Parts: sequence; structure tokens; C-alpha cells
Amino acid sequence: MKKLGSIQSVIIGAVLLLVACEKPHADMAFHELDPDFGGLQGGKTVKVVGRSLRLDIGYAVYFGQLRSPQVSIQSEKALLAVTPRRAIPGAVDVTIRADNGSVFVIQQGFEYINQGGNLLDESEAP
Repeated sequence: MKKLGSIQSVIIGAVLLLVACEKPHADMAFHELDPDFGGLQGGKTVKVVGRSLRLDIGYAVYFGQLRSPQVSIQSEKALLAVTPRRAIPGAVDVTIRADNGSVFVIQQGFEYINQGGNLLDESEAP
């Protein structure tokens, strides 16, 4: 019985040591896009700026309801996301979904602008 008590003491000590050594993790967050505007045709690479990004998981970025076709991790402070094509100009929420289940929203974080021409509506051509 004395041996069992020694094993329990070793296990408890190891658990306490692991807990004491665990580094605190700052909360992951996203707060802005750079640049925060782009054309309706999409294809623009924007930096999604944040803090404490995890480098061991993936991310999906949505501009309004449209998913970015390409997202990459630049650093612990930023993602790079390519804007999808959109038919209507205006500001949209940007939603970042991390593979660990976390969801972040930058309200009205990106504005689609009409840069001229009839890129999406050929019916008005002369």
C-alpha cells in the first residue's frame, strides 16, 4: 500500500509541475483589415490584422456571405485573405472562423467599391 501512495504522490507532483509550467495564452483577436476597401471584381489581397493568432490551425475568412478563395497565415499578428467577387457595392462584415471553433466578426470591416466600367452588368453596354 505504501508503494501505491508513492506513485500517487509522483503523479500529483507531475501534474502540478505541468500546470505551473504552462504558459498563459493571450486571447486571439482580429480588429482591422488593411486595406479596408477594394473593387467588386475581387482578387485583392488584404491583411486581416489581429493578435495572438495560432499558427497550428487554419482559418476561413468571409466577406459578407462570400468565402475568401485563399487565406494564409502571415504571422502571429496577421492573415492574408483574397477578396471574393461581389455584385453590389457597399460595406460588409468580415467573419474569421478558426479551425478550433473560434469565430470573430469585424463589423463593416471591408467596403466593396465600384471602380467604374460594367464589370458585372453587360446589359448596359452601348
